[in-house]
Amino acid sequence: MPKILVSKLKPGMKLAKAVRNESGMVLLGENTELSDSLIDRLERMNIESVSIVADAAKEKSPDELLAELDARFRKTEKEPYMAELKRLFQEHIKGTAA
Repeated sequence: MPKILVSKLKPGMKLAKAVRNESGMVLLGENTELSDSLIDRLERMNIESVSIVADAAKEKSPDELLAELDARFRKTEKEPYMAELKRLFQEHIKGTAA
């Protein structure tokens, strides 16, 4: 559940945790879908950041990530340090998928 600055919130995002004020009173409940007016209200209440639900549908598959990596390193594949960097990223992507 990523924490995001209120200034970066977008309508449609959902809260992963309830937003509480200094005294612990719930201002917005868990799973509340944010609208422009709710985001404005959070800003006016000087709330700095909130926890949002990570959108699993937007996560990319390891194959998609590897394809993007190939595209990003295509112009530098003959540079030894860049090739090593690409290899390390590939290992990381493959390791997190396992």
